[in-house]
Amino acid sequence: MRVNSYRTRKQKTAGMIRYSCGILFMLFSFCYLYFLQGEILAEAQFVYSRGITSYDMLLGAIITTMVLQIVQWVVATASGLPSRWHALSYLPSMLILAILTNVSKEVLVDFTLGKWVWIAPSVLLFYVLFVFGARKFCDGYSVYASDLKSQTYPNYIILFILLLITGSVSRTPDVYYYELKTERLILEKDYAAAVEVGKKSLRTTPRLTQLRMYALERQGLLAERLFDYPQHDGSQGLLNVADTFFYNRISSQEICAFLGAYCGKNVKTASQYYQLVFADSLWNRHTVDYYLCSLLLDRKLKEFYDKLLLYYNLSDTIAGAYENLPKSYREALLLVGDSDYVIQGKLVVGGDTLAVFKDKDIVMQFKDYHDRKTGLSNETERINKTHREFGKTYWWYYDFSHLAKGELRKR
Repeated sequence: MRVNSYRTRKQKTAGMIRYSCGILFMLFSFCYLYFLQGEILAEAQFVYSRGITSYDMLLGAIITTMVLQIVQWVVATASGLPSRWHALSYLPSMLILAILTNVSKEVLVDFTLGKWVWIAPSVLLFYVLFVFGARKFCDGYSVYASDLKSQTYPNYIILFILLLITGSVSRTPDVYYYELKTERLILEKDYAAAVEVGKKSLRTTPRLTQLRMYALERQGLLAERLFDYPQHDGSQGLLNVADTFFYNRISSQEICAFLGAYCGKNVKTASQYYQLVFADSLWNRHTVDYYLCSLLLDRKLKEFYDKLLLYYNLSDTIAGAYENLPKSYREALLLVGDSDYVIQGKLVVGGDTLAVFKDKDIVMQFKDYHDRKTGLSNETERINKTHREFGKTYWWYYDFSHLAKGELRKR
């Protein structure tokens, strides 16, 4: 009777360990694959299949988790590890998961296993040796074999360490993750969600900026919210016609088609592209906003003002003509006009009063910005303090963004 009771307790303990470790592993694997690594896996499948197949993040996470669980079951059955070391049967599955998710842009462009070529065989060799030693020297019939606490704690500790190591292997930078998620949301036509990805981060890339601006213009908000985001690359961050890498699911050609015409191979710059589109009357309202915003980003205020009059009717006979302009254009006009009259709410160019701004709030904000800027003598302090309050205005971009390129200066 005592023998049967001992065997029953031992079986229950072993079953508890198997089921609890299995549940913890599958929860980790699914969440890790779906929430954290889904974007990079979708990009990897697109690149490696040359765009022939696509990756479903939910289905992919479920299938991969089930396959890894099957691998663990096979390893556990073949190895015959004692219950005390059961969590180690997840090591091969964890190794496979780490290799699958250890993907970067460099790996996608030029596929290579890198250090895994020697790390993976080495880990597996030590693993086989440990399993052999555990089976030979571990006493599976000791009194502790049926004690739940003495069996579960080592397993949970081992499993936690394996999960921690696997989760720390991934080398996908946050900003690259933002690129991939923004790209996916655009493909799903969820433009409002796309422009919210990584919005609070000061870090960006030319590719991420281009995708964000495209998503904004898809909503007709490019000129309104242009400076809600870091702009470190001028007009090239708005449209880079040379951005034709095969691994991009949304290429610059797709953006150009949206603007009126595909970009020819002989076209090397966005400026050249705009000239050709306008010359051939292929432009649309999106082309106009892209072009005008590119002039703002390159600080070509005089040219911006001249072109603005060509595409926007700002006649004083039209009520609210200036007030209805997008935010970026209205802010730029305050820099175009004579500074002595701007604080009075008047747009004076070349001695001619072209308009009186009815929007007093923007005039007062510009005055506050001017006072704050001129009231600080230290350049680093001036850049950082004005950015906190006016960092999303064209005024701050025009005066300081080239000095604080990449990130704000440290205090």
